[in-house]
Amino acid sequence: MQTLSQRRQSAFDELMTIGTARRGQLSEQYYERKASNGKMQQQGPYYVWQRWVRGRKHSVRVPKETISQVKADLERGRQAQAVFDKLFDLMEESACAQDADSKKKPRLSKPPVAAKSHSS
Repeated sequence: MQTLSQRRQSAFDELMTIGTARRGQLSEQYYERKASNGKMQQQGPYYVWQRWVRGRKHSVRVPKETISQVKADLERGRQAQAVFDKLFDLMEESACAQDADSKKKPRLSKPPVAAKSHSS
């Protein structure tokens, strides 16, 4: 069985093999406009990479030629997030183990107080 330290190192090693990664999602969007004949025409799809950064939504249009790369990066981003979650679980486990160790340590008893002599 691996120690906590070995499991943590294994997660770090796994993280280092992931390579490029992205967070967020890739959306397919369409645009409708009125054609010269008066009928509505749908154009697209247009691809947009969306993600949250510091509480704000960011959207970037992605060229069709790079869609497969962006999808692969997003998949690796999900893998990276799973490893980050695993690392955090291991760090919490380590913190709880330290808490348990500190409770098990015997407390040093206070040295006896010397009796004061009352001289008359």
